[in-house]
Order: sequence, then C-alpha cells, then structure tokens
Amino acid sequence: MCGGRLDALSRLREAKEILARALQELVEGVRSGDSLKVRDSCGKGWLAAVKAVDALLIRYGYGEAVTHADRRRKLRDLACKLVEVSRLGIYDRVEARRSILHSDGFYSGVLTPEEAEEELRKVGKLIEDVESLL
Repeated sequence: MCGGRLDALSRLREAKEILARALQELVEGVRSGDSLKVRDSCGKGWLAAVKAVDALLIRYGYGEAVTHADRRRKLRDLACKLVEVSRLGIYDRVEARRSILHSDGFYSGVLTPEEAEEELRKVGKLIEDVESLL
C-alpha cells in the first residue's frame, strides 16, 4: 500500500497545484475582463477535483479512474466501504462541482466571477477532506 499512498499523494499535490492555477487565472480574468480566463479557471477547478478523487481512489486500491463514469462508480463503491467518504459526502460534492464548474462555468460560461470563486473554494475544501483520508 506504500506505493499506492505515494501515488495518491502525488495526485493530491497535482490537485493543489491545479487549484492554485485556477485561482490565479480567475483573478487575472476578473482583472482584465477576460471571460475566457474565468471559464478556463472553472475548467481547472473541475480538473483539481478530479485529481483529488483519483488520489482517494488510488489510496484505497481502486486505481486511477479512466472515465468520469468509472470515477463515479469507484467512488460510490468506496463510499459504501469507507464510512468517512460517505459521511463527508464526497460523491455528491464532486458531482456538484462537475455540474457547476465543468458544465455551467466552463462549457456554458454562465457563472459570475463571485460564483466561480465560491466553487473553487469548495474544491479547496474537498482537497483538504481528501487529504485527511489519505
């Protein structure tokens, strides 16, 4: 399990780096009035959430997900086996970020900068919670 833990920590570190870039890009987009940068920050926020979940899956022996459907199935299974994942609502929180950041923020571009910032903060909390489970 040691190798799995190292791989998980590597994915978590990646999630943190991506989130930092998302926050930076959001600030730059707001400052310059570049709505595309705001949208891109939402895409990066979603990617950070994905990497955090992959870290969790790797840590508990599921391996990195190959599709979003695979990720959802594995996460649902893990939540059945590990009460803390269920108690923290990881599955529902990730699905909310997919809908809001990925669909509304990145694809549709309908999030305000304030909404995008709030969603990115939620990704940060998700990463913290995942880290506590590693």
